[in-house]
Amino acid sequence: MISIPIRSGVVSTLHLYLNRWSGLWVALLLVFCSPALAQERDVEFLRIYNTIQEADSLDQNGQAAAALAKYRQAHTALQTFRKANPEWNSKVVAFRLNYLVGKVSALEKPATPNAEGGATNAPSETRASATQVKLLEAGAEPRVVLRLKPKPGDKQTLDMTVKMALEIKVGEMENPPMKMPVMKMAMELTVQSVTPDGDINYEVVTTAAGATDEPGVLPEVAEALKASLASLKGTSGKGTLSSRGINKGTEVKLPAGVDPKIQQMTDQMKDAFSNFAVPLPEEAVGPGAKWEVKMLVKSQSIAIDQTAICELVSIENGRGATKSTIAQHAANQKISNPAMPGIKLDLAKMTATGSGAVAFDLSQLAPSEGTMELHSDFSMSLDVGGQKQPMTMKRDVSSLIEGK
Repeated sequence: MISIPIRSGVVSTLHLYLNRWSGLWVALLLVFCSPALAQERDVEFLRIYNTIQEADSLDQNGQAAAALAKYRQAHTALQTFRKANPEWNSKVVAFRLNYLVGKVSALEKPATPNAEGGATNAPSETRASATQVKLLEAGAEPRVVLRLKPKPGDKQTLDMTVKMALEIKVGEMENPPMKMPVMKMAMELTVQSVTPDGDINYEVVTTAAGATDEPGVLPEVAEALKASLASLKGTSGKGTLSSRGINKGTEVKLPAGVDPKIQQMTDQMKDAFSNFAVPLPEEAVGPGAKWEVKMLVKSQSIAIDQTAICELVSIENGRGATKSTIAQHAANQKISNPAMPGIKLDLAKMTATGSGAVAFDLSQLAPSEGTMELHSDFSMSLDVGGQKQPMTMKRDVSSLIEGK
């Protein structure tokens, strides 16, 4: 986002959901506003990198056998790539080969016996274990237990509109605020099945994606973005959510002929698809209830600590409204962008604050309506050809989602 997901219904944090998609939009903009276009070798490396990302996702979701097969596939492909292109970014290729050797070696080790005498080869951390939900206030009586209860075969259509403004400063050079096209995406969400334990298996298909013409937007930016977003049509994803809205696994399938520069967004898209629902508290709650959701999220390869405070404004017959605030923080890490291998970005600090409001129905996975406002500040260093420059970016995102 970018196994591409949204934040669900009930627990407001539509912005938790929408923030995932805004990360995808920014990732796309950074790629398509770049003056360097991917060449044939870059495209081939992106395909291999995408396979590594798929393997990482399978590994993180406990699918060790499938992950091992993907890692082996990527390792063979990357070895072939290096032989054919020995001069192409040798350090990057060597780093990825070493990474793959380590992953294959770890997954090939025999499973470790557990206390019951069985065997396990579980990942070190899954999204479920990384997500922490803490009830802060139970709210007024009467209180109810919030659980998602869609039925197999249920369908939703989701329309999302995103407005974004960027301010970027590189070195001492001040740039005027960059106006972006208004971006739109339409999706169809289908509930495939519901297990006796309440786990929800779903499928999501992107039916349309594009950008509208806006006064003041650079024509070349608008056209490049519209063309590439259009190639997302047909992107599909499958996933599983618990009845509390906790992701248990997501897979994404890109359509044939997708813009190669989109391929690096697969992980971002997975994250977007897997967050159709916000994690719900275990306890019964009533109007005025508040709970805290902490999780580690990824946006453009940046690991972000996120805390959301959700408040239940109203609830009646499974329908209600929530409002929420969100805070994000990230520091001291490298930002990888395989579409621009000659450019290195080091993140010094990133902070973001936002708020959102959403109307929900517990019989549906996604919100029926919601809005989100998010402001982010990035402090980075940019390395091009060995020359480093400080870089700052301010991002304001306004999002609207409508479901039916």
